Amino acid sequence: MAALALRQTQSLFPSIRLSLFAKWLPPVLASASLSVPGLSWSMPSLQSLLDLFPPFLLAVPKSKTSHSRKAMRSANKGLKDKQNITNCPGCGSVKLAHHICPNCYSAITRQWKAKNRQDAGQIPDMS
Repeated sequence: MAALALRQTQSLFPSIRLSLFAKWLPPVLASASLSVPGLSWSMPSLQSLLDLFPPFLLAVPKSKTSHSRKAMRSANKGLKDKQNITNCPGCGSVKLAHHICPNCYSAITRQWKAKNRQDAGQIPDMS
């Protein structure tokens, strides 16, 4: 629809566009040639506004994606079962492989905190 409107406006006003472009082009080229002596400027000619935009910018879905189609597309995105579950050698509870056991970790941190509380009252030996 937009492409049709752009083509229709192209055929309606060709003389007005050429006259406006012809009035605007010489001052721009003159100022560009004065500011940069070794650089030449060339203005591309555009037949329509469609030449400015690639076709993928005007892409729009033809219809709404239904709930069923969305659900079918995302059906394989579910959670997968864990394959790396092992038993802790220290306490025997279930844990992930290559991870510290949560039961052993909480026991170790409790011991560290109790030791830090006992050592906080003493003055450290600096000799």
